[in-house]
Amino acid sequence: MVVACLTGCSAGTSKPTPEDKRAAQLNRVRETYRLGRSEGLALQRQKIADGAAPAYSSPSEKECAARWDQLGERRQGAGDRDGFLAACSTFPTPGLPGYDEAVAEASGSTLGP
Repeated sequence: MVVACLTGCSAGTSKPTPEDKRAAQLNRVRETYRLGRSEGLALQRQKIADGAAPAYSSPSEKECAARWDQLGERRQGAGDRDGFLAACSTFPTPGLPGYDEAVAEASGSTLGP
């Protein structure tokens, strides 16, 4: 986490407050979730490109775990891995409710009303 001093910075280092720790953890959870969704979409698109029927294109937890390892995320905590796997392996299949929203979310855009 990058912290910028606007006023009153000292040369010494201070320990993060509990609020700072919670905010950093929340940011990591959000990043891991977004990564899981975007990788779930990428895996799904690859499966469809390889000939899988869209109804069977959602990535499995095993496929998502392999992707996590490929990304070099092993250094992260077990909670991060679990969040990634949940977000990745529950990506909806095309045509199901929530699919368009999930694609927009994974792509970093939002759908209009």
